[in-house]
Amino acid sequence: MYNLLKTRRNFLKSLLKGAATLLAIGPLAKFIRADITTLDPRVRRRNPYVMPDGRPKLVCVTGDSYDRMLQAGLAAIGGLDLLLDNNDNVLIKPNFVYTEAYPTTSDIGSIVSTIQAVQAVSSGTVNVGDAGGIDNQQIYDFLGIEQPIIEAGANLLMFENTYDVRRNTWPEEIPDFEVWTDIYDTPVLINLCSLKRHYGAFMTCAIKHHVGAISGPNRVDSRGYLHSFDDQSFEFLTTLAEIAGLVNPELTIVDARQIMAINGPLLMYGGEIRDMNKIVICGDMVAADAYCAQLLEQYDETFDSSWINQTLQRAIDLELGVADLSQVEIIETEQTSIDNLSDILKPGRIILHQNCPNPFNAVTSISFTIPERTRVSLKVYDLLGREIACLADRYFDSGKHVLLFDGNGLSSGTYYCNLSSSEITLKRAMVFIK
Repeated sequence: MYNLLKTRRNFLKSLLKGAATLLAIGPLAKFIRADITTLDPRVRRRNPYVMPDGRPKLVCVTGDSYDRMLQAGLAAIGGLDLLLDNNDNVLIKPNFVYTEAYPTTSDIGSIVSTIQAVQAVSSGTVNVGDAGGIDNQQIYDFLGIEQPIIEAGANLLMFENTYDVRRNTWPEEIPDFEVWTDIYDTPVLINLCSLKRHYGAFMTCAIKHHVGAISGPNRVDSRGYLHSFDDQSFEFLTTLAEIAGLVNPELTIVDARQIMAINGPLLMYGGEIRDMNKIVICGDMVAADAYCAQLLEQYDETFDSSWINQTLQRAIDLELGVADLSQVEIIETEQTSIDNLSDILKPGRIILHQNCPNPFNAVTSISFTIPERTRVSLKVYDLLGREIACLADRYFDSGKHVLLFDGNGLSSGTYYCNLSSSEITLKRAMVFIK
């Protein structure tokens, strides 16, 4: 196994050092960059999950059900309402890095539960996607994730286009990195990662696993560039924070019910799956990284949390977050009981959820959630604004309600579902295919 890993690292080193050399050829490199618009790092929203004195909150939930753990954690940290507006679009970035199941990659059930938690507070579009070391579609097909995500009312993205992004403090020998446009442009980015020991990076969580948001199809791939350094080298550990800081997620959720210990991140590299039975939620990716490193140290006798101190220090220098856990409000709790879920999910405003399935070719379900008894009008219109159907115009009690719409007799195309009350009007696009 050691020889296999050594051979792989040496190959990457030679490959990436050669690519980096090409990029650093003085005048040629400058000429290449002259015709390309280079952007600054993505600007994230202010972290709403902080104490009155400014200390970030971090919640660690123990349990055996991701859904119940997530709801308990979101309730403890203050709820997604603090982060999301009613119509915010959200991108959930899981770990889709290889054709291995959870915890190498994110668990599909966890992704669906996270989609539903977002939909409970925002009627905006929910997108899901990541780019791993191999072709996106190959990973998606292997994991069988496309249908569950579509049925949950979200979109599965392929990540095809990129922006050139770099820090203006970087020297010329560090190449531009290419951030996927879908990630850079999203109003809210949720980093949904697994907790994995990495034989080369010696594991960081929110920081290491966030570099999947960045690639280099025409230049230097982020993973390969990082692995061109010697293990535990200063350059590796500090550059890790530099690259992750190009994206700046709004929320980090770490699914650590099971972890990959020893020689991860893949079973084929000698990784060992162990039960931890926890999830971690934090609006500060650096605090999440520091906390998860300490967790991993408890469950993996071969890991030392001090190994990532240089990464954390560079992240602090870049003002990406807080690494000193004495300056973090840590809330440790357990998953909620099923009886309390409805109260936790109850939103403070009216939500019109995406119809399911969408696209549809016969009958589709349209659901909405209201915080109190309200008169609701639910109608379907065509692109010209003509009313096609009135599904409801009456009072509904608080909670979630589901109505059916039969599209038989319609022409293929886009239609709109409008929900209106005395307080708000919401609209969702629906695609009908014969």
